[in-house]
Amino acid sequence: MGTSNVYQFSTTKEPNSLALKADRALAKLASSGDRDAFRTIVETNKQRMFTVARSVMGDAALAEDIVQEAFIKAYRALPEFKGQSRLSTWLHRITYLTAIDMHRQRARLLRLASESLQEETAADEHPAVHSDSDVVAQRLKTQINHAMATLTDFEQTVFTLRHMQNFKLREIAQVVNRSEGTVKNILFRAIRKMRAQLGTPSIALQERERCCRE
Repeated sequence: MGTSNVYQFSTTKEPNSLALKADRALAKLASSGDRDAFRTIVETNKQRMFTVARSVMGDAALAEDIVQEAFIKAYRALPEFKGQSRLSTWLHRITYLTAIDMHRQRARLLRLASESLQEETAADEHPAVHSDSDVVAQRLKTQINHAMATLTDFEQTVFTLRHMQNFKLREIAQVVNRSEGTVKNILFRAIRKMRAQLGTPSIALQERERCCRE
């Protein structure tokens, strides 16, 4: 399967034709070896790509590695860029797929490491004194982490992009290559799971209102 088959995808909304032409021209210049053109692509998109990567991995250092790898993949695939979507969306898609691959690899390694450590003796832990506010904050953090753990990897990614990184539904749909309707359903499902753990039904109502306004 060629890179064009992996990275190209259809969108439900037609992007601005002038913007697409500009993206195709910039991609053509960069693929022909124009360093300034590729530097422009990097500087314009690296922060949003980092956001996508971090939403999947949850780690800034790993997200930086993913962005670097994604740019390498993108540079190699630039000659096959068709301009059916915005260049930024195409780059976000590459970043998302790269992050998913790394996430799966790390999950396998962590599983193997966990199995090998099961026979080792746990280190002694010494109790520490915390203020009431520290205890409450830690308890809330634990509850949120526990609630997030009930979500699938895909639900966590969509939820993080929407609620923690403020991506629009349309942008999320393009990054994960799903329809906006599917993204909404995933968000509702994720929120129901979070609500069951945290006991905050108002979150679902707020999200429903936000989705309807977009």
